[in-house]
Amino acid sequence: MHSVQVFCFDLDDTLYSEEDYVEGGLRKAGELIDATAPAFEGAGDWLLGLWRRERAPDGFQRLIEARSLDAETWLPKLKQAYREHEPMLRPRAGATDLLTALHGSGARLALVSDGWLTVQQRKWAALALPFQFDPIVFTDERGRDFWKPHPWAFERVMASHPSARRFIYVGDNPAKDFMAPNRLGWTTVLVRNERNLHPSDSWEATGAPQLVVESLSELTSLL
Repeated sequence: MHSVQVFCFDLDDTLYSEEDYVEGGLRKAGELIDATAPAFEGAGDWLLGLWRRERAPDGFQRLIEARSLDAETWLPKLKQAYREHEPMLRPRAGATDLLTALHGSGARLALVSDGWLTVQQRKWAALALPFQFDPIVFTDERGRDFWKPHPWAFERVMASHPSARRFIYVGDNPAKDFMAPNRLGWTTVLVRNERNLHPSDSWEATGAPQLVVESLSELTSLL
């Protein structure tokens, strides 16, 4: 019996579009502020408009200023509403076909994802993929120091599949995704998408992906 391959995936902007999560969180924060400090334009629409025009990282601060609200009171409330909202997510185009093909080939599936633990757990639950992933590693289980590019999560995947002949990591962010798996001898795959939040057109040598595809469907065809 041949040993297996393990395909390990990033979550955000790999298996789904993180833009969908961001916009859902902005809408939820807008609902909170509208319930207490309504204005002519809904706060959710205001935040979404700013986000889509500028990808502004200070949208909450600018909304608070526009509504003449107290920042010390409102900024924590808006951040909490954003982080604690229940997302509605769908797999990125090609994800289900790719995972189906991998499952059918006998490959094992795993997940390694950065971000606040409870936030990532809610995202993963919302995505509701009908495939077994083992292990599912949210790096924040051990704290921020163990987020990528720390190798801990990838070593945990390897320990879970000691007989595997090959490990592949599929991600979107060359600034952090591929350094550790490259050092551990994995195959690394960058999936580019124009909707991704992080740039994917340059990287340091140690973070270079070994394969670059423009979609998960392209990766399916290569397999």
